[in-house]
Formats: sequence, C-alpha cells, structure tokens
Amino acid sequence: MDSRTAGLRPFVVFCVIIASLGALSNGINTSSLNIPGDYVKNCPGVPEGEVTYFEGSSIPKCIPMGDWIWGVATGMFAVGGLLGALAASPLAERFGRRDSMLLMNTTFFIGAVLLSTSTTSGQFAVGRIFVGAGSGFMTVVISMYIAEIAPPPTRGALGCFLQLFMTFGILIIQAIGLGLRSSVGWRVATVITVAPAVAQMILLPFCARSPRWLVSRGRIDEARAELLRLRNGDIEEEFSDMILGASTSSNEDVKNHIPDGDKDSVYYDNEKATSNGQVDSNLSFFQVIRIPVLAALTVKMCVVHASSQLNGINAIMYYSTNIFATSFDGDAPYVTVGVTGLNVVVTIIGLALVDRLGRKFLLLFSSIGMCLFAAIMTIALRFEVSALQVVCVMLFVSSFAVGLGTIPFLITAEVYPTYAVGAASSAALFVNWLCNFIIGLVFPALQTACGPYVFLIFTGIAACSSVFMLFFVPETKQKSIEDIGRSLGWYDLNVKEILNKKN
Repeated sequence: MDSRTAGLRPFVVFCVIIASLGALSNGINTSSLNIPGDYVKNCPGVPEGEVTYFEGSSIPKCIPMGDWIWGVATGMFAVGGLLGALAASPLAERFGRRDSMLLMNTTFFIGAVLLSTSTTSGQFAVGRIFVGAGSGFMTVVISMYIAEIAPPPTRGALGCFLQLFMTFGILIIQAIGLGLRSSVGWRVATVITVAPAVAQMILLPFCARSPRWLVSRGRIDEARAELLRLRNGDIEEEFSDMILGASTSSNEDVKNHIPDGDKDSVYYDNEKATSNGQVDSNLSFFQVIRIPVLAALTVKMCVVHASSQLNGINAIMYYSTNIFATSFDGDAPYVTVGVTGLNVVVTIIGLALVDRLGRKFLLLFSSIGMCLFAAIMTIALRFEVSALQVVCVMLFVSSFAVGLGTIPFLITAEVYPTYAVGAASSAALFVNWLCNFIIGLVFPALQTACGPYVFLIFTGIAACSSVFMLFFVPETKQKSIEDIGRSLGWYDLNVKEILNKKN
C-alpha cells in the first residue's frame, strides 16, 4: 500500500505532540499575566505607586507602572514574536526543524529568569521580548515540521495541534493564575513556561527529523530512513515525489541525474544530484517574491494571517474583561477561564472537521461568523444588553477557534515547496505578529473614539476577509504537498532558471 494512504503511525503523533509543546509555551506566555497582572503593577496594602520589598531581599513585591508603560512592557511580547518569526527561516534551514526548536527553547529560560527576577519595567520588557521571540519562532517552525512529517489524510488534524496546545497553554495558566493573585504569585506565573520547555528539550531528540528538510540538504539516505520511521506501507512513490518536489531545478533535470534503468527508484547518486544543483539551498524571502507563482501565494498567506488578527479576536478578549466584570462581578476571572475552556473545545471540534470539510470552508465559516457576531456585539454594546454581550463573546471566540485560529498556520506550511516554505512562513507569521501588535497598540484609542461602534470596524474587516477567503484561498485537504504544488503551479518550476533570468 502507498505510504500516503496507509494508516497513521503512533510515532507521528508522538512527534507532533512533542513539537507542539512549543505552542504550549506560547500559550502560557500569552496569558501568564492576564489574571495576576494587577499585582505586577501594585504592591498590596500600600498606596498606588509605592514600592515594598520582600523581607531580607532587594526584589520588590511589585513594579509600579502607569497604563501606558504597562501596555508597552506587555506589548513587547508581540515585538519578540516579530523577531522570532523573522529568525525562524534561517535557523530552521540551517539546523533543521527539530534541532532549531531544541535551540530556541533557551529563549524561554532567559525570559523566565528576567521576568521572575524583575526589579524595573525595563527588565520586565526585555523578559517579555525573549519569551515572545521563542513563541514567534515556534509558531513558524512547528507548523512547518508537522506539515512535513504528517501523511496527507491526517495532516490537517495534526496541524491543528499547534493551536490546540496554544489554547491548552492559555487555559492552564489562567486556571493556575486564579491561585497566583499575589506578589509572589505573579513571579511564579512567569516561571511556569520553563516546564514545557524542559520537557520538549528532553524529548525532541527522540523525534524524527523532517525528511523534506534532509532532502533539501542533500542528505538523501537519512531522509529515506526518517520517512521509514514515519510511515506505514511502501514509501517509494512518496519519497521519489518528495525529491522531485524539493528540487530548485526542473524535474526533467533531476530525472536526468538518476542512473539509467533506475528512473523510478529513489536510490541514486546523492553526490551527483547535489553537485548539479538538484537538491539545492533554500530560497530567501527576496528570492521567493521574484517568482510570480510563489509571490502571489505569499500575498495570499499574508492576507490570511492578517485577517486572523485584524478581525478583532484580541479586541473582543480585551473587551470581555469589562463585560464579565459588569455581568459577573467577582466571578469574572472564573468566567474568563470558562471562555478559554470553550476555545479549547471548539479547537478540538475544528481539529475533527478540518480534513473533512476542508481548510477553505472553515476559514470562510469562521470569517462570516466573526462578521455576524461583531455586528451583533455593536447592537449589544449600544443598548447595554449585558447578556447578549456575553453570548456574543462566546460565539465570536468559537467562530475564531474553528477556523481563523487554526487554519492559517496549517495552510501556510502546506502550500509551498520545501525550498520556499521557511522564508514564506516567516513572512506570513511576521505579518501575523505585526497585526497582533498593532491591534494591541491602537484598540484602546479606537475604543475611546468610537465607543460602542468600535466593533463595526471589525465587522467590515471580517466581511472583506470573507470575500477574500471565498475567491482567493486554495483548498488543500487530503492532498500531498507535491499534489498541492501541481495544482498551484510550482511543482515543475525551474527556479534556478527563473532567478537567473531576473538577474
């Protein structure tokens, strides 16, 4: 049986879970200070702005910050995410997907040390940059790694593990945060990210390297050995397709360097293939955008990632704090945890549906749902209907989780050849983190200026993104990456020839 249609090996699931621990760290750092945040800025039992210290220590119980400084300091997480996303491509190409994740876990350790021992807002901000850099890096590389090791029939569901573990991380830290609302507690909350980082560093060496990355480096025998670990059935056709799809020269050129009489075999002269440029270096972002078909794909993926942030998910979560405080008073933190739990449940539902209904359908469904509930949210805010506001928050979050929360990471890793996926994914995730930062920066001002009508902005953005998803996003469900390449037009490109013509 062809390996692309044979059953899923448990080892693949193990590799996906261990890789997704990086997303768990991301989720933990995203919300580590949501609930105990007031204790970071204010010392207990003293007037606002006054600092007290732990007995026998020079470490303060709090770091007094005004709203603007607090916003900038916490927003450094998104700045770190931008830097991590930019660093992902060169590191993942040089060290490989697996080993670069191992390396970048160090940023979570550095960030945790800086945050947990912070004495100034500057040190706190630098700590947020480090954990943000690790998080931004992981969002790029985990999706690449999963897409490259998973068989086509289950690649969608396995790709959703990134967002699932991210939401798990948010849920775990918010639940723990209920018991960490104290001067010591907020420092403990910043250290918890070390736990999944340690677990991943211990277990990653037992995971497979990406066969596609190994092929791109000319390590053909190692790639074949890793694919055998990851697949049931006969790997010959899949592996041969993988080699051709990873080439930056035309497929006919590659075939010409396979020994005569052995054109269908994956056993050929590795040195001859690599020396003639068939398995070549990966492209930079500027090389990717010089190739029309890949440039168009990159624009589409950047729009998809921008939509996931600009449709207002962070804004509605920001607003939910006030909504829940009005409706539930002292129980608001528990309701916030409940909403995060709902996010996890709906992400699991999306995981079950993505390989059945498809990526495009879920993106479209998600965008339309967010458009609808943003419009209803405007009505609920205008007429101060608290119950309807709560319902809108729940349904808005659910609409996001089932599509735009998950699919952008998955589809970006699927639609590119191995030699372009690193640079293109970094660009798309850079846009994602940039839009995240912009929303965090401008939403409070928009809220003040527009009042209850602020969500009309997100209604319009969601409506536009729905139209874009309908007409411009390709469907990739249950296709091999090479089949996707054939349908999108990059599979048989002679990239070297195109780039040489442009010089």
